[in-house]
Amino acid sequence: MWPLVQNLPKKKKKSIIASLPSQQVPLTRADCLCPICLEIFLEPVTLPCEHTFCKPCFLETVDKANMCCPLCRKRVSTWARLNTRKKTLVNVELWKRIQKAFPVQCQRRLNGVEEDHGGAAPG
Repeated sequence: MWPLVQNLPKKKKKSIIASLPSQQVPLTRADCLCPICLEIFLEPVTLPCEHTFCKPCFLETVDKANMCCPLCRKRVSTWARLNTRKKTLVNVELWKRIQKAFPVQCQRRLNGVEEDHGGAAPG
């Protein structure tokens, strides 16, 4: 990431990055981690509040949480129903960029293989 942008507050940094053409901003692994499962996004869903989750994580969470964003608790019921009906729940542009930047990790996720985070296996 560019040094001048790197030291800005997270919200300001996201705003600047979002305003640039997507091909100018390289994705880092940290940019592509779901805050629920801590894995690379699988079919990312970006909510109106700008929080992004894996589609499976989002669907499981909203089923249990009255259609609210799991992070900020903003209601997304109308948005979710509309985008589910229109089949536009997945942030396709972001999903394509993630698949291009992290093809091996995406293929593992699609095949149901979790990443090894370096910790000891539960025994």
